[in-house]
Amino acid sequence: MNDAVRRSEVVIPRATEGFGEFYRREYDRAVRLAWLLTGSRVAAEDVVQDAMTKVYRSFERVASPEPYLRRAVVNAARSRHRDERRQRERLTLLERGRAVPDTRDRELLGAIGELPYRQRVVIVARYWGGWSELEIAQALGCRPGTVKSLASRALSRLRMEVDE
Repeated sequence: MNDAVRRSEVVIPRATEGFGEFYRREYDRAVRLAWLLTGSRVAAEDVVQDAMTKVYRSFERVASPEPYLRRAVVNAARSRHRDERRQRERLTLLERGRAVPDTRDRELLGAIGELPYRQRVVIVARYWGGWSELEIAQALGCRPGTVKSLASRALSRLRMEVDE
């Protein structure tokens, strides 16, 4: 066995163990974010698995894996959203069997599901995820000022939709 193989045998278990702890700690939070972005538990789990695979590949090189994971989830959800739009299979949170007891909540969730993707990310991340503008900007790959603008437009649109 050459030295490269021996070194990788030593390094991989240590990296895997650290990643395993990260995975267990962040999985549910990542699935919740992905579910809010995709509207489907099955799609959310697929998105998170793809995102976790990307994080795993870079885990030792990434100083802060949590923001890296959030961005990977947002990007994977965006890709899925684009695919669904291309196939004309736009799904909402309610169409996937999510029961919402209050009519107003159902109306709001439906309106959020109709927002343009980046506006939806801002609303979900800010109000359900509790993210700061900087965290949202990092996940979307834009400036915090853009996040403010997206939030303003999204909230304006939601007010019009829900008040009608």
